[in-house]
Amino acid sequence: MIFRHPVSHIGWQRQAHACRWFADSPSAPPRSPERNGDEARRYSRSKLTVGLLRLLLSFAFLLVVLLSGASASLYGWVRGLTDNYYLQLSAYLLAFAVVYSAVLLGLDFYSGVVLEQRYGLSNQTVGRWFLRSFKQWLLSALLFVGGFTLLYGVIRGWPQWWWLIAAVGWVVMMVLIGKITPAIVVPLFYKLRPPTDRDLTERLFALAARCGVPVKRVLEIRLSRETKKANAAVVGLGRDRRILIGDTLLDLCSHDEIEAVFAHELGHMALHHSWKTLSAGAVGALVGFYLLDQVLGRSATTLGFAGPDDIAALPLLLLWLMLFSLIVQPLHAAGSRYFERQADLFIVGRVKDPQSLISALDKLAERNLADPQPSRLVELLFYDHPPITKRIAYLRSAADAVPS
Repeated sequence: MIFRHPVSHIGWQRQAHACRWFADSPSAPPRSPERNGDEARRYSRSKLTVGLLRLLLSFAFLLVVLLSGASASLYGWVRGLTDNYYLQLSAYLLAFAVVYSAVLLGLDFYSGVVLEQRYGLSNQTVGRWFLRSFKQWLLSALLFVGGFTLLYGVIRGWPQWWWLIAAVGWVVMMVLIGKITPAIVVPLFYKLRPPTDRDLTERLFALAARCGVPVKRVLEIRLSRETKKANAAVVGLGRDRRILIGDTLLDLCSHDEIEAVFAHELGHMALHHSWKTLSAGAVGALVGFYLLDQVLGRSATTLGFAGPDDIAALPLLLLWLMLFSLIVQPLHAAGSRYFERQADLFIVGRVKDPQSLISALDKLAERNLADPQPSRLVELLFYDHPPITKRIAYLRSAADAVPS
C-alpha cells in the first residue's frame, strides 16, 4: 500500500506479496443515488488520468535527461566530488531521486490531497500529507540507492552473468521486504493495536482455526487519521504475516461482515497466494533481467556511453525497466484478479452466510468512490481486483448454489 499507485511508475510497483488489500482495486459499484455513481466515475477517471500523466511525465523526464546531456553533466559533477566509483554512483542516485521527485511533486499533491479533499475522502491535513510523503521518499530513496548500487556492482563484477545474479537478488530483496513490512514499514506510517472488541477477536481466531490457517496476530490499523475509505489487508510473508483491519472498516461493518472480510484474507493465506505471487515474480525477474542484458549494453554504446555500468546511462536503464514493467503489468493484474476471485469464493462454506461479504462490498462501494462501469481495457490493464460489481455477481451465484 505504501508505494501503491493506479499506474506503475519508475522503479517501484505495489508489492502484492507484501501487502494485499481487500479492496485495493480502483473499482466499485455506484453509491445508490445515480448522482453519486456519476461522482464515483469522475473521481476514478481523475485518478486514472493523473496516473497516466505521471507515467508520461516520468517517461519524458528520463528521455530529456538522457538525450539532453543533463545526465552526463550530473555525472561530471559527482565525479568532481570523489574518485570512488560507488560513492559517485550513490551521489548520482540520490541527486537523481531528488530531482525526479521534485518533477512529480505537483501531480502527487494533486492526486493525494486536492482530489481526495474535493471528493470528501480525506481526513488528512496538508502538513500531514507532506510529512508522510517525506517519510515515503526517505524509504524509497534508501531502497533506490541501495538496490541500484548493488545492481551496478553486479554488472561490473560479473558482466556475463549479472542478469542471473540480479534476478536472484531481486527475489531475496522481495522476501526481505515481505519480512520487514509488517514489523517495521507499516508502523512507520500507521498506528496499530489489537482490536478492542473481544467478542469479535474471538470470532476471528475461531474462524482461522476452522479454516486451518494459523494466525498469530490480528491488528487494527488506524486509517481514519488519513482517509474515510475502509479496508483490510494481509501483510508480510510466512510467520511474519499479519491481518490488518482498518478502524474505518470496523466502524462501517457488522461482525458478520467483518468475519467474511477476514475469511477472504484467510483465503489468501490458505491458498498460498503470497508465495505464488513471489514465484511468478521470480520467473518474471529472470526473464526480464536476461532481456535487459541483451538490450542495455548495445543501446548504451549506441548512445555514446562506455557501457551498461556507465553511471550517466542510468536513465536508459530506467527507461528499459519502465518498458518491461508496462509489458508485464497486464499479466500481473490478471494474476492478481484471479487470486482475488479465489479468496472471495474461499469464504463459501466457511462463514455462516456468504451474503455477508456481499453486504460488506456494498458498504465499501458506498464509502469508497470509484468507477461503477470501468471499461474492459482499463480493467485488463490496471485493475488488480475484479470490479466489485463482478465480485458481487459471482458471490451471489456461489452462495445460491450452497444447499440451505
